[in-house]
Amino acid sequence: MSNALKDYFYYTKKERLGVLVLLVVVALLLLASWQMPHWVATPMVDLEADKAEIAAFEAGLQQLAAEKKQRYANKYANNRYPANQKKDWKVEQEKENNKPLRPSLFDPNTASAQQLEAMQLPARTIKSIINYRNKGGQFRDKESLKKIYTLSPSHYEQLAPFIDLPSKANTPQEQEADTPAELPPPFNFDPNTADLASLQALGIATKTSQSIINYRSKGGQFRTKEDLKKIYGFPPELYEHLAAYIVIVAQPKAKSKWQAPKMYSIDINTAAAADFEQFRGIGVSFAKRIIKYRLQLGGFVAPAQVGEVYGLADSTLQGMLPYLTCPEPIIQYLDINLATVEQLKAHPYLRWFHAKAIVKYRENEGKFSSVEMLQILEEFDDNKGTYQKIHPYLTINK
Repeated sequence: MSNALKDYFYYTKKERLGVLVLLVVVALLLLASWQMPHWVATPMVDLEADKAEIAAFEAGLQQLAAEKKQRYANKYANNRYPANQKKDWKVEQEKENNKPLRPSLFDPNTASAQQLEAMQLPARTIKSIINYRNKGGQFRDKESLKKIYTLSPSHYEQLAPFIDLPSKANTPQEQEADTPAELPPPFNFDPNTADLASLQALGIATKTSQSIINYRSKGGQFRTKEDLKKIYGFPPELYEHLAAYIVIVAQPKAKSKWQAPKMYSIDINTAAAADFEQFRGIGVSFAKRIIKYRLQLGGFVAPAQVGEVYGLADSTLQGMLPYLTCPEPIIQYLDINLATVEQLKAHPYLRWFHAKAIVKYRENEGKFSSVEMLQILEEFDDNKGTYQKIHPYLTINK
């Protein structure tokens, strides 16, 4: 950004001298305006005749402020929800939560809105139940109906005997998770390979055995005996019973045979983006960036120029260079006797002041007789090799 600003505000020596003279003139004018009050007497203004109007104006402002304050007070005095209305709303809500229902046997997982309405449940409670089911929720026992926050304790107590679901204490999940009264004799097993029947033969509940199988199918692995404790619902007593018989067999890791991709040589002036993508570190984005830079230059003249692409790491370039060729450069030349400032500064090797200096010389001294004449312009004496880099891309029309 700093280089772009410097290029934009670049001026020749004559222009810089003109700006300096203009600044001196401006400074003199500012000094004169600052001294003007000392040279010209300021007439006195008598405001005595306007005091009555000023007082009336200030009184009007005070009146407007008082009216605004009164409107503000009236707005909140007529609150949409006065205290008595809020109190009445709470009373009505309490009545609705405690009103008697007409319950009948129902399953909250399948009951329709009409069936729930027939039991005289409040509309908002019915809506909450339906929404909970629509989002994938499921009532597994009677107590899970308490999850509905709009269902009051009074209504739950009335509905509980009619809910067609088991009580939480008697659910199959709880019964299955319990350790059997008599455990079968244990035997050696590997939880990473044991099938469902073997796990059940060890006294592990069917649901817990299935959890072990599912854990393995998703890529899980038991690396130590203690990892078996992480399975949800695995009884601690059963683990102590089986711990001495758990045998973890280490699984050998498959060794991947990596082969370096074979690369081929390319002509950097005719290669497509896909040809550049063969190199490590060059993706779709970098390949497109190389092609774009080639178009901006007007063609490459040496493989090393690929390293000038923005963001390209030197290590990536070094890996590419043995495969980059430039047998016959295809150059789009710039004619320094015809090109405009915009055309010249569009080249990556030229900045704004280079382009401006070329056009200025042409306007004042006439056409260039050779490209080498650029070396007489002080803008190209920058110790950055600008002339050497741009020289292959320039030509003249004598």
